[in-house]
Amino acid sequence: PGQAHVVTTKIGDLNCDDAVNVFDIDPFVLALTDAAGYAAQFPSCDYMAADTNQDGDVNVFDIDPFVALLTGN
Repeated sequence: PGQAHVVTTKIGDLNCDDAVNVFDIDPFVLALTDAAGYAAQFPSCDYMAADTNQDGDVNVFDIDPFVALLTGN
């Protein structure tokens, strides 16, 4: 098997400002729905920061953990 991807950005910090907050919502949705568009708009950010449940995939199962990061729950 291949090696796990090491996330170089804080999990949930999709705009790469070193904070997880409401400003990450739009980039998170973009990463979830258009990986290429996310990479184009945020070239220095790590797409896998959207993998908030840390299962190795960015998909709808990351939504609830992302909301939990935003709300502190």
